Amino acid sequence: MTRLFSALLLCLCGLLLSSCATPRGTAEGPVVLDIGHCVGREGAKAPCVVNGQRVRELDWWYRYVYYTRRVIENAGYEVRVVNRGDSPDSEPLRSWARRAGVNHRGEPDDGRRHASDYFPDRVAAGMASADYAISQRASCAVFLHHNSDRGWRRKGGSKSIIICNKYNGGRLGAALADTLNREVLNHGMPNGGRECRVVVRSRDAARSAGWMNACDDAGIPAAVIEAAFLNNRGHVAYLTNDATARHYAEAVGRGIVNYLRRYGHEPRHYRRDPDEPDSGSFGYAPESRGVYVRGAENLWD
Repeated sequence: MTRLFSALLLCLCGLLLSSCATPRGTAEGPVVLDIGHCVGREGAKAPCVVNGQRVRELDWWYRYVYYTRRVIENAGYEVRVVNRGDSPDSEPLRSWARRAGVNHRGEPDDGRRHASDYFPDRVAAGMASADYAISQRASCAVFLHHNSDRGWRRKGGSKSIIICNKYNGGRLGAALADTLNREVLNHGMPNGGRECRVVVRSRDAARSAGWMNACDDAGIPAAVIEAAFLNNRGHVAYLTNDATARHYAEAVGRGIVNYLRRYGHEPRHYRRDPDEPDSGSFGYAPESRGVYVRGAENLWD
């Protein structure tokens, strides 16, 4: 009986240890939410006033990121909100930033690209936020943006996308796109039947690629929200209604939670050799050749 009890106890301990073990290469850090652009360079804006408001990309996310954060935290995950620039000194941005707990990195846009502190061949404007996600060993990083085209679209759909990184971001991008397609696009936010799709960005000098590659190198799933278009009147009408605006921000949070619950403990891909260049390394793209970027390493030279 004693031997049987001991054997059962050993089996139970083994089960407990296996259930608590984390697969090699997974990340247990916070979710990092980046408010895109910065004070002084606010990003896209609607061509005119709708519902008494003229939507600006930066302002909108300062106001509504609180609701994205709340959804994720209510699901039991830690969240950090970050912005590359300086703290706003005017209302209502200052109050919105305080409510959301925004960590300002003090590196506002200056019209130039910057090298990652961790992977110096990864170069992009706004790299400070990606580096912050790496410093936090983030479970994932989501860069909060809106999009825009030329001209004021009154009817029809826009090409809504989620950008993700090449090796680690596919499932995160799909979870975000699926949630927005199920809850927002063509479900209150008219988009002419078009659905949000997932796009990988990894080539040097491509929009958002520097952030995506730096996070990828560090084993962090990353994605950029570019689903709402501020030149689309239907999208702007949705974003200027407080109830539906909150729903949009919360849907982003639910997409992140869906990802973490299903895939958050999957092993991550890490860059094997940071000294080996690839198509995302600074100097690969023609527009990067002959350009000086402080701190950047050109592995193609």
